Amino acid sequence: MPTDAGWDRCGPLSTAVEPVSIRPCYRHPVLGDPEVPDTDAGTSVTCVTAIECGRRRYNNQFSDTFTGLAAGSLDTMSETTNETNATVWRFYAYRITVSNGFYLPVSVVYLQQVRGFGLDEIGLVLGAFSVAMVLAEIPTGYVGDRLSRPNSLLLGNVIIATFMVGYTVVETPLGYVALHAFWAIGWAFRSGTADAWLYELLAREGEADEFTRVRGRATTVKLGFEAVMAASAGFLVGYGWEVPFLANALVAVVGIPLLITAPRSRPTSPAAADRDAPDAEPFTVHEAIRSLRVSFARTDIRWFVAYVTLISMLYQVIRVFEQPGLESVGLPVAGFGLLYAAFKLVSGGAAATAGWVRDRLGVRLTYTLVLPVYGVASIAIALVPFALVPLFFTNRGIRTILNPIRNQYLNDRIDDVGRATVLSGVSMSSMLAGAGGKFVVGALADVMGLVTVLSATGLIIVVAAAGLVFVTTPFGDREPNRAGTAVDVDPGD
Repeated sequence: MPTDAGWDRCGPLSTAVEPVSIRPCYRHPVLGDPEVPDTDAGTSVTCVTAIECGRRRYNNQFSDTFTGLAAGSLDTMSETTNETNATVWRFYAYRITVSNGFYLPVSVVYLQQVRGFGLDEIGLVLGAFSVAMVLAEIPTGYVGDRLSRPNSLLLGNVIIATFMVGYTVVETPLGYVALHAFWAIGWAFRSGTADAWLYELLAREGEADEFTRVRGRATTVKLGFEAVMAASAGFLVGYGWEVPFLANALVAVVGIPLLITAPRSRPTSPAAADRDAPDAEPFTVHEAIRSLRVSFARTDIRWFVAYVTLISMLYQVIRVFEQPGLESVGLPVAGFGLLYAAFKLVSGGAAATAGWVRDRLGVRLTYTLVLPVYGVASIAIALVPFALVPLFFTNRGIRTILNPIRNQYLNDRIDDVGRATVLSGVSMSSMLAGAGGKFVVGALADVMGLVTVLSATGLIIVVAAAGLVFVTTPFGDREPNRAGTAVDVDPGD
C-alpha cells in the first residue's frame, strides 16, 4: 500500500464489503492516476480514474451499495470540471491581452519608412531587445516565483502598453534601443511566469497532463485574435502611422483588471512546503540559483536546452527580417496586414495540433524533423528568392508547435519551486543566441544582401544542430519525475 504523503486516499469504498473485494484506491495530486494497493490473490479489484474512484461497481452483487457514492463522485467531477474550465478561460483571455497584432505588420517597416533606419540599425534595435531580455529573464522569473504570478504578468501588461505609446514618440536609433530594452522587461515578466502559472493551476486540479493542449489552444485563440488585428493594421495606417500602436496599447490595458482579479499565492521552499506551517519561508535568491544549477546539471535538460536554443536563434533571425524580406521580393506594404493575418491563421492551426504532434511523434522525432525542413527551405530561398514567403509561414508554424512541447518537456522535469526561474533561464539562453544572430545578420545583410545571408544562416544552424544530435543526447530517455513535485494547496501564482 502506498505510504508516500503525496498520495491522497480515495477509499475505502465500503467498509461493509472490505476486505472481500474492495480495496482502497489512491490518487496522486499531480498525475491524477489511481494506484491499487496489494490485494489478495484472486481478488477482483477495479480502480479507474480518480474522479470515478468510489463509484465503479466491483462485483455485481454490490451494485446497490455504491448508488449514493456514485452521485457524490459525479458532484466532485462537476466541481473539478468547472474549476478547470474557469482556469482555462481565464488563461485564454489573458493571452488575448498580450496580442501584438496591430503592431507586428508595420513595426519594422515603420522604422524604415518613417524613421529612415537601415537594416543594420534595425538589427541593432531588435538585438538590443534580445540582450535586455537576457538581463531581465532571471530577475523577472525570480519575481514570478517569489510574488504572485498574476502580479508579475500585470507589470508586463503595463510595460507593453507604455511601449506601444512610446513607439510613436521616439525618433532616434538609440531612443528605440532604450525603448526596446524597456519592452524586453515587460516581455520577460511573462515569458516563464505565464507558463508556470498555467501549469500550477492545472496541477492543482489534477490536470497537469493537459498543459500542452491548453497552452496550444490558448495560442490558437490568441493567434486568431491577432489575425483580425493584423488584417486591420494596414487599414489603420491610413488614418496615421501611430494608430496601430495606440490600438495595441489599449488591448494590453484591457488585461489589467483581468490579472488584478486572478488567483494568486506565494510559492514556498521545500522545507516550508507544509501547508499547515505558520512560518513558511518565501522563495529566496539562493534557492533560485540552486534551482538553475540543479536543473541544468541534468543531461536530459542541459543538451535539450542547447538544441532548442539553436532552433530558436534561427526562428528569431528569420522572424525579425520578415518585412524587409517581403519588400525585397516585391510585396507592397499595403498588403502586409493581410499577409500577417494569414500568418496568424496558419500559426493558429499549427498551435491546435501541438498536443497531437507530441502524442503521435514524441519530442525526439518532432524536433529532429525540424532540421530537414529548415535545410530545404534555406536552399530554396537561395535559388528562388520568392520562396521567402512560404519560409515565413513555415517558420511561424514550427515555432508555434514547438513552444508548448518544449515547455511541457521542461515542466515535467522541474519542481514547482523555482519553475518560473528555470523556464526564464531557458528563455534567456534562447534570447542571447537570438541577439547575436540579429546583430550579425543585420550587419551582413546591408553588404551581402538579405536573402543570401538568411540562406547561409539557415544552413549553418541546421548543420550545427544535426551535429549536436549526433554527439550528445538532447532528448533524454529519462522519465519525468512529477511524483516528486510538491503541490501547494493554492499554487495559482
